[in-house]
Order: sequence, then C-alpha cells, then structure tokens
Amino acid sequence: MAVLEALGRLVEFLGGVGPVLFGIVLLLVAPYVDRLLVRRKRIGFRVLYNSKIGLSGELDGGPDPNESGPPQLRALARTLDRMSIVVIRVRNSGSYDIGPDDFDRPLSFTFGGRLVWNARVSDASTPELRQRLRRSLRFFRDVRDEDKPAREDLTTVRRRFSDRMARLLGQAQGQGQGQEEPPEPEWHGVRLDGLRLRRGEKAKLVVVLREPGQGDGELTKEVEQGGKLKDAGIVRDERERRLVTLPRVSAVLVVLLSGVLVLSRLSGPVDATIACAPGELRVVGSTVVMPAIRAVAEEYARACGGDTRVSTEASGSIEGVRRLVEGAPGGDVLALSDGRSRHHDRLHAEKLAIVPYHVAVNAGVGLTTITLADLRKINSGAYTDWKQLGAGTSLPIRIIGRDHDSGTRQLYEDEVLGTGENVLSSDDCLTKDRNAAAPVIRCERDGNAEVVRLISTIPGALGYADAPSLTEARRAGTVTALTLDGTAFDASTAVESGYPFWTVEYVYARERPRAGSAAAGFLAFARAHPLAQVRLTAAGFKPCVTKEGMEEMCGLR
Repeated sequence: MAVLEALGRLVEFLGGVGPVLFGIVLLLVAPYVDRLLVRRKRIGFRVLYNSKIGLSGELDGGPDPNESGPPQLRALARTLDRMSIVVIRVRNSGSYDIGPDDFDRPLSFTFGGRLVWNARVSDASTPELRQRLRRSLRFFRDVRDEDKPAREDLTTVRRRFSDRMARLLGQAQGQGQGQEEPPEPEWHGVRLDGLRLRRGEKAKLVVVLREPGQGDGELTKEVEQGGKLKDAGIVRDERERRLVTLPRVSAVLVVLLSGVLVLSRLSGPVDATIACAPGELRVVGSTVVMPAIRAVAEEYARACGGDTRVSTEASGSIEGVRRLVEGAPGGDVLALSDGRSRHHDRLHAEKLAIVPYHVAVNAGVGLTTITLADLRKINSGAYTDWKQLGAGTSLPIRIIGRDHDSGTRQLYEDEVLGTGENVLSSDDCLTKDRNAAAPVIRCERDGNAEVVRLISTIPGALGYADAPSLTEARRAGTVTALTLDGTAFDASTAVESGYPFWTVEYVYARERPRAGSAAAGFLAFARAHPLAQVRLTAAGFKPCVTKEGMEEMCGLR
C-alpha cells in the first residue's frame, strides 16, 4: 500500500494523469519525429569486407610462393601480398531523397596509409544508380585534399590500374627488366561528388588497395569516413551498435511511466482523513490569499489522486463574491473575501484565517509611525507633503491605492480611514496627470504585488498591503511598515492593543455545499487539515480552526 501511495504522489508530482499520458505519447512519437523531421535525411554505410588479396601461405598443401618458385612468381606474389580489398555498402536510410545540395561536404572514404589502385560499383538498386555512382567517383591524392576539387575519375584510375597490372605481369615473365618505370600516382581516398540517392537506394563500393612501400610489415585495415550532411541529416556507420539510443530510451521511459500510471490508479487517497470527491471546483476572489489557496488546492488534488480538479483565479474579493451571487446555484464555485462581504447574509460563509495588513511608505520618507488622524488628513488632502508630518526633507505624498474590486481597499476604508478613499487623480502615480484639480496625488493598481513594487520605487509613496506581500520589500529595506497610533500587529495582543488593520478571510459558497461534493471536501480540507494549515501558516496567515476550536480573534470580525 505504501508503494502504491508513493506512486500516486509521483504521478501528481509529474502533473497528474493528463500530463503523464501526454508525456507517454511524446516519448512514443519522439523517435519518429527525430527521424522524419529533425534528422530526416540519413546516409548509412557499413564496411562489409576488409581483407588482403595476397598469396602467402600454402596453396592446396603446396609451398608458399613467397618462399619458393621462380623469381618472377615470387615478385608477383609479394606485390599481391601487399594488396587488399574493401567493400563498403552505402544506402539512403532516411525518409527523404538526398541530392548534392544536401551536403556540406561530399561523402568520402580514406584507408589509412593504403593507396587506391582500382574501384568499382556493384549491387546497385538500379542500373541508373550504378551509372550515377560511377560518374560521381573522384580520387584524391592527399588526405588533406579530401574537400578540394579532384580531377581523377574512375576512367583514369582504371587506365592506370591496367598499366600497373601489365607491368607486373611483364616483370613476372622477365620482360621490361632494367627499364626505368614512370612515377605512379598515389590516390589516398575516394569521394562521391554530386551524390544523389533516392529513398531506400543502396549500392556497394569495391576498392582495391595497396600498402605503400616494399616491406613485409603487417597490413593495415583502417577505413575512415569523411563528409557531412547539412543540419537536417546525419551520416552514420551502421556497424556501430550504441547501447543508448533515442528509441531505446523512449521505450524504457514509456514502460516505466505506464507502469507508474497503472499502479498509481490502484491506490486510493493517500490520507484517509481527507474527504475526496470527484468533480471540478473553481475558487475565485482574493488576490491576497489566492497564492496560498493554490498551494492548498495542489495538496488536496495530490491527496485525492487527481479525481478532484481545483482551479483558482485571483479576481479580487468583491468581484469574486459578485460572480458567486450572480452565478447559477450549485457548490462548484467558492469565493475568497478579505473580510465580511456586503452579501454575507445571502451566502454560506466559513472563516478561514486571520490576515494582517500594514500601511507602508517608501523607505526614503524616514518615518516609522503615523496616527490614524494623520492618515485621514492625507486622504482628504489636508497634508500633501511629508515635511508637514515631521519628515526631514520635503517630498510630495503619492498615494498608491487598490482598485474598486479589492477587499483590501474596502478593509482600509472601513477600519483605517473610516470613509472612502479620495478621487483617482493619477495614472503614473507621480503627478496629477489624470485630474489636475484633485486635492491629492492618488493612483490605483489591481494587485498587492504591484502596489508594493511602486511603494518601493516611487519617492514619497504611501500605500497599504497584506503583511506577507510586504515581507521581501521590508527585508530589502525599500519599504517601511508604519505602526498605527504607536501599535503594530501581533496576533497575541491585537485585541488589547487596538491595532485596526487586520481581517478574517472568508470562504463563501452560494449555499451550504452538499455532503460528498467537491466543494464540501475541499472546504473542510482547507480549513482544518494539517497539510492546509501548514501552507496557510507558511504564507503568513493564522488559521481560524485550531485543535482547541475556533481562534478567538476570528470571532471578532
């Protein structure tokens, strides 16, 4: 059971059943995509034969011709003993035809120190291909000239080969001895210029080679391939057997993922204390608490094996509740509200957690505290410069507020100002570019993160946000959270101290979720399960449900 539970968690860690199935499909098609699209043009070659021609050793029990017999025969045998044959199969192993324009460098072969004496094309797929390959053969004299134009073609090599063999046979018969021999060309490699291979076509290249010099050293067997297809193709040695290939890796991963997926489906919920119910649930509302609720939703979906799908949308508290009120009845939508909604009496409500807030200023203002009375004068326009409140330097007061759908703004107006915020006068938050006659510089933004960013960067800025959103800016020293009338938020003393700027996060449903529904299961999990409470606490919110019962502060709002 523990193994099945672990596999279930692994599937959820990978994104759920859907992403795992999608991954399996991708792994199945990856080799075909690689072959048909990524590296769709391929040339495969394989050395089928690579051995000497020599006559050394006993023939039918007779003596070695290198050691006995007429001197002419011994000379011919020594020459042939230094010669070898290489047979190379070349084929189009890709999915598309290949032409001369598909090469960065033409396909070529070199043979270590061995010199080319002759070559031929055999076993071609079609007579036409055989002729094309014969015409494309070029021979180069130095490995450093592999990519340079070469004039010697098969006709030249064949003619030279005939001359060489005639001299060898003449010498074997004692003819032409004492005559000075003309210098022989030394070709080190063969290249296929202008190679054109249709899909599936193949042919064999047979090359006759000779070791340089007259010694009796061991014959070499090196065969090296040169040339390169463009970005969409590869040239590969088909004799090479790589242990790790894309098809093999894909097949192994498909088997593993399929096994994990099948076995994970055999497991039930990881935690029997969680009331899981299949279905879809939407959670909308507060931008403040939604990141924490999104993490809670992931824990819930993971615990329930993906049967319950929870989606989240940070639409703002007021807008979220409005959607709930105006929407169709049912338990498939929950709305988060920073504080009690004005539609509270028409909806089913559950208290989730305590959310603390701060009034904050740009650190350059130099103040650490402010009175509620002074905040109200700033809002009315009686104070427009921080020097009027005792700051060391003159700075215009620039208010960064929230939009009309914000529960944070509603809380600030109700608990701090005691009235609505002043008019919207600015778009850039620096000047009264929207309403020059307004008594204050005031702009609005639709998220706490953006409010905090502007407070951090605009001289003289004043705003408000939940405590968790301000954490990083306070740590960086760009924002100062002000005490209100000399008091700061502390959950243990907030009631006695009278700190006003905090609220309770409410979760609203159109009606009480029916037992066994996704909404009922998730709501119970989010409020009381230890996994959810850990997520809420880590985000900076104090859960209302405790082991002892309801948190005292949650009963005050």
